[in-house]
This record gives sequence, C-alpha cells and structure tokens, in this order.
Amino acid sequence: MQLKDWVNNSIKAEKKALKVGIFSDRESFFFKEKVGIYLDTKWTSLYDIGPSRFDHPKDVFKMALKLGKALEEGKLEFGIALLAKDCGAISVLLNKFRNVRAVYGADEEYIINSRKRFDANVIVVKNNGVTIDAKNSEKEVSLFLETGFDEENRQILDIISATENTNV
Repeated sequence: MQLKDWVNNSIKAEKKALKVGIFSDRESFFFKEKVGIYLDTKWTSLYDIGPSRFDHPKDVFKMALKLGKALEEGKLEFGIALLAKDCGAISVLLNKFRNVRAVYGADEEYIINSRKRFDANVIVVKNNGVTIDAKNSEKEVSLFLETGFDEENRQILDIISATENTNV
C-alpha cells in the first residue's frame, strides 16, 4: 500500500485550498516550520514569505509589507505572522493595507470574535519560546482559518471598508 492510498483525494478535490502567507522572525523559524507542516495537512496553499533558512534571517517589516501587498492585491486570502517580538508594530503596519484586518492572537475568544465580527484575515501569534511543540499555536491558527465571517456583522465590515476608502 502506498501513501496515496491513505489520502482521501475526493475530499481534497471538492475543497478549495486556502491561499495562506506565513512568515516569522529568526527566533520563531522552527515554530513557523512546524506550523507550516501542520497547515500543509489542512489543504492550504502555503506561501512561505520567509525566512527560508534559520541562518538567513530577514527583516520582519519587509516580510510584513510583502504579505500586506499580496493580501491587498487578492493574491492571498489569509496571513500568519509568528513573532517573538514586534507583534504590535507588525499588526499596525499590516492594518495600513486596504482590505487587511490584522489581529493579535491574544486568546481563543478574541480570535473567534475577530473572524466572526470583522472578518480578520491576518493573525499575529507571539512565540513564547516555542521551538518544538506548536500544538497551542496550531489550535489558534486552526480556529482563525476555520471560523467564518458572520454576515450579521456586515455593517461593521462595511464601515471599516468605507473608512479605508476615505482620507480620514
């Protein structure tokens, strides 16, 4: 029996793969790799923005700009930033892009609420020294990607979108 015999391709063919961008700082590299492997099992098209190797750190602000631009242009549907520091600054930077609603993954209730109420499409997760066991973050990322927008909150999203289109 081969590996392909264990995979249910009929389900995979029916589901549309989510286009998800992910990046991390150097301290969170292995954390990102672990979460990335987990996401690959969830029918996502994962776009690794960086860094590609532990010994090649990249500027997190440049990676955030790349993610924000890809989301703004509709090339990606969701974004994940895994960081040891600068979580607030990266969230603010990403929210400067049109149609990007980045949130800090503070707790499960906040993650679910941000998806249901204003259709957040980027989650920033703080790496609290995690290098091997990423189970809690896998749970946070799953909650974020699997929670849908509640259409009852369309008015809130319309206000946010209208504000993006004006020079307030």
